Amino acid sequence: MTSFSAMTKEALSVLPVKPAHCRRAELSAIAACIGLVDFDEDDRLLFVLQSESLPVMTRADFLLRALTGEAPEAEAVRGAGLKAPVLSLIVRRPGTVDRLLKELGFMTAKGVLREFSAAAPKALLEKECCRRAFLRGAFLAAGFIRDPNLDYHAELLASGEARAAEMKQLLEGFGIPSRITHRKGTPVVYMKEAEAISDFLSVIGASRSRLEWENVRIIRSIQGDVNRRVNCETANLKKTADAGMDQVRAIRRIERERGLRNLPDQLRMIAELRLEHPDVSLQELGTLLDPPLGKSGVNHRMRKIMDIADQL
Repeated sequence: MTSFSAMTKEALSVLPVKPAHCRRAELSAIAACIGLVDFDEDDRLLFVLQSESLPVMTRADFLLRALTGEAPEAEAVRGAGLKAPVLSLIVRRPGTVDRLLKELGFMTAKGVLREFSAAAPKALLEKECCRRAFLRGAFLAAGFIRDPNLDYHAELLASGEARAAEMKQLLEGFGIPSRITHRKGTPVVYMKEAEAISDFLSVIGASRSRLEWENVRIIRSIQGDVNRRVNCETANLKKTADAGMDQVRAIRRIERERGLRNLPDQLRMIAELRLEHPDVSLQELGTLLDPPLGKSGVNHRMRKIMDIADQL
């Protein structure tokens, strides 16, 4: 069965994105998580993306072709202990590699390489659509959303502290609260509120997943209300039953020690009714009197009975 997170990534991997600036932003975020630079046997610079996720590599291949006009070289290597082969996309042509690294923000205009874990250049994220694309790429490459039927939790793994702070700031720019934690030394930006995750899905363009998320959220909310109401009513019933048994024990004590006939008529009538109906509430007990008596009146008389029993 496909997980909610995998289903979302599969849908995003084929999402149409036309503006080149959005494609650059999305690929930059992907590369920050799964990209690296390497050298071939002739000491020429290579741009490499590696992942076990087919939807991620499908998306990366599309973006690379769209931005460079060239098809990247593809490799698949199955490592020991891995469930799926590691897929690689390699860009080899020197001019293309340099231009791509500069456009994605990993090389300065002077040809100096920047760390992939460094924050993206501001120019790459000037437009709102590019910020949405950047977050989409970060989720595709290193994101996760738990099945909403189980829990509300979404996270983005960051390649460094600067990247984590950057993603948190971008999320806040869309009004999405998030926090940063660390798992085995890796910074993780996470969201726990259902509304925040729903907004995040909307921001990255996962409209179908957002609809499913909202459906589950509504059902869970209704179920939660029903459970709370049932628990409240159960607690009230238990409270009423416990109080009724305490009152019955007190009345039996009076009956043994001095007899109910020696009570004032108003108290005797309430005491006899309580013995006949040990499980009903005070309000229901009052309706059995002729004339009926309100809850506060019944409670007042029952307190007097309890005081008499305590004295005995």
